[in-house]
Amino acid sequence: MKKKLFFAGMLLLGLSVNALTVNPIVVNVGDVATIGAPSTFAYASIKFPKSNFIIKRGGIVNYSNLSGVRVEVVSIENINGTRIVVIKRADGRKFFNVLPTAKVELEASVYKKELVLN
Repeated sequence: MKKKLFFAGMLLLGLSVNALTVNPIVVNVGDVATIGAPSTFAYASIKFPKSNFIIKRGGIVNYSNLSGVRVEVVSIENINGTRIVVIKRADGRKFFNVLPTAKVELEASVYKKELVLN
């Protein structure tokens, strides 16, 4: 009887662990996404340089203008188990008038809804 209960418990444990697996986010080069609203004042998972570097290069730092901008995936990298996606604007303009591309931590940005995949 103890063996049957042990086996049933292990079976339930195995099924519950299997239910906790998360489906990976599928992104390919050339996919189009939309930038959402920042989770804080600035974007946490979209890696832009500090404001003073953008201003020194002649750019205008305004994070609210980025909300709703369509972007295209240029490349995908895997660094220390974290997928880093390089994006550029789909309309051909630059971010803040100075940055042609930006790096994004894919899973964190989708979870925080900073990057919405279409």
